[in-house]
Amino acid sequence: MTDYPSIEFDLATAVAPALWHWEQIDRLREEHRFFWNRTGNYWVLTRYDDIREAFQNPELFSNRSIRATEPDPPYRFLPSFIDPPQHMKYRHTMNRWFAPHSVAKLAPEVARLAHETIASFAGDGHCDFTSTFADAFPVKVFLLAMGLPPDGDADFFVSCVRRMSGASGGTPEDQARMMSGWNDISDYWRDLVAERRARPADPNVDFVSHLMQATVDGQLLPDDELLDIMVTLTLGSLDTMKSQVGWCFYHLATHDEDRRRLVADPTLVPGAVEEFLRVYPIVSMGRKLNRDVEFHGCPMKKDQMVLLTIQAATRDPRQFADAEQAIIDRTPNHHIAFGASEHRCLGSHLARNELQTAIVEWHRVIPEYRLTGGEPPLAHGGQIALLSLPLEW
Repeated sequence: MTDYPSIEFDLATAVAPALWHWEQIDRLREEHRFFWNRTGNYWVLTRYDDIREAFQNPELFSNRSIRATEPDPPYRFLPSFIDPPQHMKYRHTMNRWFAPHSVAKLAPEVARLAHETIASFAGDGHCDFTSTFADAFPVKVFLLAMGLPPDGDADFFVSCVRRMSGASGGTPEDQARMMSGWNDISDYWRDLVAERRARPADPNVDFVSHLMQATVDGQLLPDDELLDIMVTLTLGSLDTMKSQVGWCFYHLATHDEDRRRLVADPTLVPGAVEEFLRVYPIVSMGRKLNRDVEFHGCPMKKDQMVLLTIQAATRDPRQFADAEQAIIDRTPNHHIAFGASEHRCLGSHLARNELQTAIVEWHRVIPEYRLTGGEPPLAHGGQIALLSLPLEW
C-alpha cells in the first residue's frame, strides 16, 4: 500500500471567505481521483462516477458509520446507520410522511410561515440572514411537519441549532456547545415520547404518535429507536437547511441578473434551487468498508472509512459543463446533493419545497437587496456554512 496519494486534508475547522472551501475541494478533485487523508485516517473519493457507484454499492460501502472520522461512533443515527434490506423497513415507516403529496398538503402553511418570518424584519431595511430567517424558518417548518405548533418550541430549537452550527470540529469549547445542543434535542424528544406514551395524539397528524404505531418485522419500535429517529430527523432538518438556504441567498445577493430573472419569472425557481444544491453542496457522507477491495486503483481495506465527497462530485466538470458556475436554468441536472441510493435524504421533497418557498416569498417582499460590509462573508467547513450573511435593502 505505497502507490497511492497520501495527504493532509482538514477543511472542517477552517474559517475562510465564502467559496474558499469549494475551491480547495475542486483543486483536490482535479489533482486526485482518490487519496488517503492522513489527518483523519480515511480514504477520500472525489469524482462523480466513483462516488455515485460507491453510494449504490452498500454491500461494499456500508452505512455502519456515516462520519469518516468516526469508524465506531458512540451514537446511533436511525435509519441512517442501517444497511439494506433492513434499512428500507425503517424507511417505509416514514416515507409516506415525507412523500410529495404530504409535502404538497403543507405547502400553503409553509408559504405563510415564510412570509410571516420575512415580515418580522422587512421594515428594518437590513438583517443578518443567518440569524433571522435562516435560523427561524426551517425550525417552524420542521415543527409543522412533525405535527407540532410551528411557534410553540421554535425558540428552543433555534437555540439548539445556534449552539450546534459550526461546531462539527474545532476547539473543545465548540464541541461542548455542540453536545449541549445535541443533548437538549435528545431530552426534548425523550420527554415528548414519554408524554405520547401517556397521552397519544392523532397519528395522522402527530409524527411521534405515528411512529409509536409503526412496526418493523412485526414489532413496534422501542423507545430508544424512536428517540434515535427523532434526533436524526432534527439534526438533518435544521442545521442543514439553515446552511443551504444561506447559500441560495448568498448567490442571489451577489448575482443581480439571476435574482431579477427569478423575480420576473418565478417558474424558474425550482430549477434554480436544483442548481444551488449542485453548485453549493454543503455535506459529504462517510461509509465503512465491508471487505478489502481494489476500487478503481484505490487499495482499500476492510473496516477503513471512506469519504464520499458529494461536495466534489456535484461540481465535477466531467459530469457538468462549467461546473463551478451556477446556471439557474441548467438542464439536465443530475446532481447528487441528497445522495444517490436508497439512503438518499428522506426529507429531500420537503427541503426542496422549503428552499423554493423561501425564494418566492422573500422576493414578494424584498425583491432588491445586497451584501453589506465590504468583505465576503466567512464560512466554516465540514458542513460548509456561512457564519453570517449581512444584507440590506
